[in-house]
Amino acid sequence: MITLPHLLLIGLGGALGSMSRALISVGVPAGKLPWGTMTANVVGSLIIGLALGRLGDAAGEQSPWHGFVVIGFCGGFTTFSSFSWQTLEHLRSGQAGTAFTHVVVSVAVCLLATWAGWRMGRI
Repeated sequence: MITLPHLLLIGLGGALGSMSRALISVGVPAGKLPWGTMTANVVGSLIIGLALGRLGDAAGEQSPWHGFVVIGFCGGFTTFSSFSWQTLEHLRSGQAGTAFTHVVVSVAVCLLATWAGWRMGRI
């Protein structure tokens, strides 16, 4: 059961994650690929891996830190919906190669970042 204080921590984490995402979107210049989105997804993957590596077992899901960082901050910070839309836009504009590159690079690097964060969290 989620208590009101826990829910408020999730909301605060989500707000901070969303604001951080907005800052990245204006701070990282876009090129042929949407580097701001990739940056947010890679950093968010690293953070979620680190948090889950630190929290460890399923009991961590009840932790206020799990709610604040994993559900709230990372939920507001990462941008899978933006990633999907940008990939679709590449496909719709006939840039299948760019879309493919975007998908492969994003997924591979985010998986690597999640693993690296998880490993660091276990130290």
